[in-house]
Amino acid sequence: MAEFGADVIRVESRRRPDSLRASAAGWVPPDYDPEIRQDTMAAQNFASAGKRSIGLEIDSPDGYAVFAKLVAASDVFITNLSADVLPRLKISYEAIRAIKPDIIYISMTAFGDSGPYRSYRTWGQNLSAISGIDRMIGWPDRDPVQVGFAYPDYVSAQAGTVGILAALERRDQTGQGCHIELPQYHMALACITPAIVEFGLRATSPTHNGNRHVGRAPHGVYPSRGEDRWVAISVRDDEMWSGLSGAEGLEGLVADDRFRTIAGRELHQTELDERVAAWTSARTDWEAAAELQQAGVAAAPVLDCWDLLGDAQLAARDFFRVLPSARFGAELVFGPAVVLSDTPSALKRAAPALGEHSRDILRDVLDLDWPEIDGLIASGTVHAMARDDVRLERPYLHWIDKVMRLPWPKAGFDPARLFMERLDEETASLNAVSETAVPIEAGSP
Repeated sequence: MAEFGADVIRVESRRRPDSLRASAAGWVPPDYDPEIRQDTMAAQNFASAGKRSIGLEIDSPDGYAVFAKLVAASDVFITNLSADVLPRLKISYEAIRAIKPDIIYISMTAFGDSGPYRSYRTWGQNLSAISGIDRMIGWPDRDPVQVGFAYPDYVSAQAGTVGILAALERRDQTGQGCHIELPQYHMALACITPAIVEFGLRATSPTHNGNRHVGRAPHGVYPSRGEDRWVAISVRDDEMWSGLSGAEGLEGLVADDRFRTIAGRELHQTELDERVAAWTSARTDWEAAAELQQAGVAAAPVLDCWDLLGDAQLAARDFFRVLPSARFGAELVFGPAVVLSDTPSALKRAAPALGEHSRDILRDVLDLDWPEIDGLIASGTVHAMARDDVRLERPYLHWIDKVMRLPWPKAGFDPARLFMERLDEETASLNAVSETAVPIEAGSP
């Protein structure tokens, strides 16, 4: 919503920071000022770019009074805290609605506001496990494995965005706010609906079958020429099969009766995978993908982080952006995945430092005067950005402009040069000690 013009204000506690604030970039020394370290995690630019931050302790009377004024000035309230915390902090729907009757309130708790699991606290990873998603990930001859990231977090956010937009449209028509209860467990279950329906109909449990997919063959990730290079291929119907088997070097597939139907291709998928892998191994990932795409087959190289930085498609859609940052001067930020012609993205800044906009929000949104603002900050109720005179620098700045032609700030240092200078200093120091050493004569005590 911030990407397309909403003023999204993140209410943050310095005493109880979230996981991205509690962590820090790996290059920041562990004993460095914690109030500066909390602004360094690069993932914050994925989660909070375009938002404003107010540091506010709402569990104090003065803090809650400020919070209530902020709610009264808002259209939407979003929380993903656990169900038991909401009434304790006086941020349940009933409490928020008492402040702003037509508020759009969305609670993204783990399991919802009722039921035997309501008090459980979770991360995306254990929601992925308890929902059954992890049961479907992994190789057939091994135990299931965890999804590589907190998948339920992202699908819940997508569903929540649609819910908010629908609720705002409804409020425009009726004048009424609403409570959207969106348990993240439910969102995770929704991702595997076909498997749940199949179990209900046939009592067959979904299993982990590597990269294979029912009704598609070949379907997987195949090695290509080069170290750790791969190409993904998915053949979903006879038309695609005709394109694959017509590619130069794969014509022999047509003559094999085992592969004539999708059922046969699935039954003999191991042999089919071996034939396809031998073909892709003789080509680069881009060569194999381009040849198959030309034949109407779904295929694409498997890109690593380095590939993504230089990807022409992402560059053409302005996906990677360098935007102003209070802590770093400028930061690499993901642009919106959706490009709208009539209402283009309004993303103008990177993720905020904690409390970066506290003073502006208190003055411009809540209309407080400067003595009130200074008093709230002095009491620890509100937190302004810590050490706003300190600017840090990402270690990659000295080379990334050669890869991505974006408006990067000028690098202030080169890690390799600093290393060599330090090495020269230590070598000179060792030489000086050697030259001043006094030899011990034989026989002396």
